Amino acid sequence: MSSTEATRTDDMATTDEMATTDEETTTDEPRTTDSRTTDDMQDRGASSAAERLGGPSESEQRQDTTARRAETSADDQADTAAEQQATLIPADRAESYNSRWNDLKGEFVDEPRGAVRGANELVGEVLDELEELFRRQRADLEDGLESDQTTTEDLRLALGRYRSFFDRLLSF
Repeated sequence: MSSTEATRTDDMATTDEMATTDEETTTDEPRTTDSRTTDDMQDRGASSAAERLGGPSESEQRQDTTARRAETSADDQADTAAEQQATLIPADRAESYNSRWNDLKGEFVDEPRGAVRGANELVGEVLDELEELFRRQRADLEDGLESDQTTTEDLRLALGRYRSFFDRLLSF
């Protein structure tokens, strides 16, 4: 092979390498590096693959994970508090209602009409309890709004509480 052909072959190889590099930067596929680039990055002192690719160090990743766990824990606690606040019937009463419901299901085999009658009564008791709960909550909202000293700000806050109560009523 002549020296001109060798130069042309080297130029073509360089052009192919440049095209490959351009393709790598414009695609969303994972980037690969040749051994030369990896060695260069290792010489710079990067200790993990993420760091060699410009990402966070292992200690930064650990800190981020710890922060995410703390956020998740706080969110879980807030969800639990919201669930407890959203519970309409106290846990002991709900357990009693559930126990009675389970008894009714067992009675259905021997006495279907009696079980259905008992279910109707049980549902009526739960509805009566909920009605009383909502009436008390409504009365609490009304408390103090009839005073001459009630400010517009008090009324604005009261309207917000009514909106929350209204949304809660419609959520069932």
